Amino acid sequence: MVHLLHTMESGRYSTNKSTLFLLSVLCAAGNKTWAHGVVFKSRLWDVNQKSLYLQNNELIAGYLQAPNSALEEKIFWIRNRAFGQENFPVILSIQGGKSSLACSPGTPPELQLESVNIRDLCKDKEASTRFTFFMSNKDGVWRFESAAHPGWFLCTSSKANEPIGLINNPGSSHLVDFYFQPES
Repeated sequence: MVHLLHTMESGRYSTNKSTLFLLSVLCAAGNKTWAHGVVFKSRLWDVNQKSLYLQNNELIAGYLQAPNSALEEKIFWIRNRAFGQENFPVILSIQGGKSSLACSPGTPPELQLESVNIRDLCKDKEASTRFTFFMSNKDGVWRFESAAHPGWFLCTSSKANEPIGLINNPGSSHLVDFYFQPES
């Protein structure tokens, strides 16, 4: 796997940044395999540089300066094998994988945090649908589309210190593009 990653980075094969990102994450997993439900840890922040932090059981996007940077929530994620190989389905969580992001069943859907362990969710497609997001990458930024509500994306407000949510019509008031960086 490491050899393949180095070969792709050298330019011998045509690839994109999302492929390199995913391969680097796989390499970082060591002997663990993708198919065995490895949980990965990453930083996630919006294109306006707002980090995520927890406040009153809500995930908030805001500017965290040096003294508050320790408040940043890391995103723990696992590939949802129940959805097969298409569209790169993932389940996102915080607090070490113990509090997962979910879409409410109603219309319009709302983003919720639920005390469900990330490893318990990818066993059943139907039960995990509202916790699943399809990751896509374009020009180095990532989007997360709800599996339960196609066309609805994870978003932040253009204003600081607002809860993250879901939107189906992105515009100047909401951001759906994120930077996503693996951590060890």
